[in-house]
Amino acid sequence: MNISSTYPNANESLHSILTGLLGNFALAILKLGFVLLGGSALVLIDGLFSLMAASAFLIPWQAQILEKRRGDTRYPYGFGKILFVSMTVVGLLGLVIAAHMLYYSLWIMTGAKLAGSYTLAVMITLISIITNEVLYRYLREKNKESTNGMHAMSGRYNRYGAWISTFVLLLLILAGLGAGYLIRAGIAIISVAVFFVGLRMVFLGFAGIMDKVPSPAVLERIRVCAKKISEVEDIIKIKARYIGTLLHIDMWISVDDELSMEQADRIARNVKLQLMEKIPFAREVNIIIA
Repeated sequence: MNISSTYPNANESLHSILTGLLGNFALAILKLGFVLLGGSALVLIDGLFSLMAASAFLIPWQAQILEKRRGDTRYPYGFGKILFVSMTVVGLLGLVIAAHMLYYSLWIMTGAKLAGSYTLAVMITLISIITNEVLYRYLREKNKESTNGMHAMSGRYNRYGAWISTFVLLLLILAGLGAGYLIRAGIAIISVAVFFVGLRMVFLGFAGIMDKVPSPAVLERIRVCAKKISEVEDIIKIKARYIGTLLHIDMWISVDDELSMEQADRIARNVKLQLMEKIPFAREVNIIIA
């Protein structure tokens, strides 16, 4: 079975991924451009998170494109782990953003004033809130039609982005009222939240780089699917591991000793087809007659 069946709506899914990537990248350019022109550093915090969200959409894109590629002689198990390297990089970017936020919250304790157009900063932040929420709702609907779990993960960054932009808007209002001590506390809170988001992605990235055994529920699902082939007398052993986000399965089964080698081979092929059909994230299945 061609592995492209893992993504039945490949083109449509790619369109939503590109929408998320370009939408967040446009927000990042708008905010960072405002800061480079002398705008408020509060908007810089928001812009850096939008850049992180745009980077996060490269992960499902890699899952969509690279995992469909067959392995070659040098990389026989495919290229699925590349996306976990990307996830680690995005997580590290989140840690850098969190460190910058914390530094800025300490920096404004010296009494530094917020620069740039206050009205324009508020308008950009409002645009960010609305755009992030629209992107989140759009991607949430598209996620229902996609089997790409990484796609759903990246879409949540727009909800986080909407929350952060709302918090930044609140801080801008407080800045206009002169409540500097609340601004410092607010930025510190945002930095802690972004730190944990980035740290979680780093942990997930490192976990994905290592070969991971599927959960007992997935193993039981594999066993049940194989047992639906009536000629299978017993399932002796199952070894399965994730390489990237796709599953590689080795299964040892027993059949009637009276069967010929040709008949046993036919049963093994039926089991393989059954698993490839019913386990959509299975990339490779090897059936051994024990």
